[in-house]
Amino acid sequence: MPRLGAVIDTNVLVFDTFEDSDHCEEASSLLDSLEEWFIPSMVVHEYVWALRGLGLSFEKARGKVCEYILDPRATLVPVEFSDILFSLEYAKSFDEYNDLVILSIASRRTRRIATFDQKLRKRAERMGIEVLP
Repeated sequence: MPRLGAVIDTNVLVFDTFEDSDHCEEASSLLDSLEEWFIPSMVVHEYVWALRGLGLSFEKARGKVCEYILDPRATLVPVEFSDILFSLEYAKSFDEYNDLVILSIASRRTRRIATFDQKLRKRAERMGIEVLP
């Protein structure tokens, strides 16, 4: 039986990190329910910069990043050339670029993505990618 896994979007990690966030409980439950976390390398970079923007020290940010990427459920997924080409082909603006890279990874890895981003959810659904939660 295949293990339940999903490509993890940055906002899931951010919401899970901060107990006072709107979706903290939901993000934590979601991560706990998954047997495999496919974390795109781009998401790690976005997460680091989000933590910086939210005022965390570099030491705390480093600890949080390591907590996720060293978890036994985590697989760090590098961005491939095909992901970049996919995003460049279909993005209509800079704002869409990262999401399309992540969707390309989801398309080739699991056909499942975990996100709270409504635009990303709709686009994933149009591509036939299952969206959690």
